[in-house]
Order: sequence, then C-alpha cells, then structure tokens
Amino acid sequence: MRVTVKQIADHIERLAPLGLAEPWDNPGLMVGDMDKEVSSVYIALDGTSRNVREAIALGADIIITHHPLIFTSVSRVIEQDVTGSVIINLIKNDIALYSAHTNFDIADGGMNDILCDKLDIVDTRHFDDLECVDGSGKPLDNIGRVGRLDTPTEMADYVDYVKNVLGCAAISYTGDPSDVITTAAVCSGSGGDLIYCAYNAGADVYITSEIKHHEAQLALELGINLIDAGHFETENIIRDFMEEYLKEEFPDLIIHKSSAEPYKKR
Repeated sequence: MRVTVKQIADHIERLAPLGLAEPWDNPGLMVGDMDKEVSSVYIALDGTSRNVREAIALGADIIITHHPLIFTSVSRVIEQDVTGSVIINLIKNDIALYSAHTNFDIADGGMNDILCDKLDIVDTRHFDDLECVDGSGKPLDNIGRVGRLDTPTEMADYVDYVKNVLGCAAISYTGDPSDVITTAAVCSGSGGDLIYCAYNAGADVYITSEIKHHEAQLALELGINLIDAGHFETENIIRDFMEEYLKEEFPDLIIHKSSAEPYKKR
C-alpha cells in the first residue's frame, strides 16, 4: 500500500489535532512534501543533527519528532546556523520532518496519558477548571493529568520506580520519603508552573521535569511531594508509542527509533 507524508500526518492528527496546540507552538510538517511517498520512518524526541544523520544512514523518508525543529520565524537558512544546517541536510537527503508537540501533550491518549500508563497511574483525568490555576487564581494551560496509583507506595519506593521505568540516569525529588502515595499528578516535559494544579487536585506527588529552585520551595511549602524525572525521560516515551500507533495503521512501514540517550548526569 502506498503511504504518503500526508497520510501519516493525518493519522497523527486524528489523535492530536493541530488545533489543540498552544498558541506559541509550531507543530506539523516542518520540512518536506506532503505528497512524498514513505516506506521508512524514523522517530525521535528532537530533530537534532545527530538524529538526522542517523535517519539518513537508516534510509528514512520522514522523521517524526515531539519537539518542533522550528519554533519561531526563520530569517535565513545557512549551513553555519544549527537549525539551518539541519534543514539543509534534510532537504539534500529528501527527508521530511513532522512534529507533534503540545497538541500531543494535551490530547486524550497522548503524551501525558502514556506517561500515566508507564507510571501505574490509573483512573486519570485532566485537571478541572478550578484546579488548573496558579496561586492567584489565574487559569493555566491544562496539559497535565491526575489519577491514583494502582498500588499505594511509599514516596522513596515510588521515586526508585519512576527512575527505573523511565530509565533516568539521575532523579531529583522533594518531600517526605516515608509518605504513602495514593494520588499522583503528571506533566511531561517542563511543568513547574503546574504545581498549584497538582496541589489543588489533591495529589500526593507531582511528576514533571526542569524544576527550578523556587518551584521546589513552593512544593515544600504546600506539602506536596515532587519528582523531577527529566525532560528527555518524561517525553522520550513517544518513540515506542508512535511506533505502535503507526504500525497499526500502516503495517508495511519500516520503523526506526532514535538511539539517542539522555544527557549525562552524575
């Protein structure tokens, strides 16, 4: 069966419509031709030069990433610029690049639901409108989820579980290691601004990444446990999910996944 970039884009957008994306975001086709025929797909978190080189070596026709290659307007495409060099390499090798970002984060069945499944969080839901506000009551982007642990677990043990399941080289947390966790909230990627949402929703622990010092202090003051599991680790789960999702619709596609690892930590 002939498969095109547009068919792949349409299939992803049935799950994560572009209209769900945040106003500042730029999901969709970054580089390439919607009519291009595809037999080989490469899935990665980012459209880095390393991932593009690997995709070329593997003979991929399209790269699917979570983070958009292009966030803002590009005024020039030159080899001496990092993004420009990646774009040039994609065009030279006739490889399309498509990104599903905040539309995939917020979509039902998307990134945050996948993260909950990974972390044994069940009966999940979006934050409600009263919960999804900051400390002054201002509404926030409702990307996260809240649910309950399938089995109540001590905080220290749950930190170890999260680290092992997500393959974290290192993990940070604040809170009481002896607390018994029954309710958990998550936001994949950088979600420090949603601490109040997790607290308002009654979560015992909030799992996200890129927590700043003042955000960790806020969690301590509120009395909610906090796990910083890493941006890469909470979102690289897109690779396995997208492989299965595409295979269900396009069984003849050859699927490759990036071998990139998280940043080294000590």
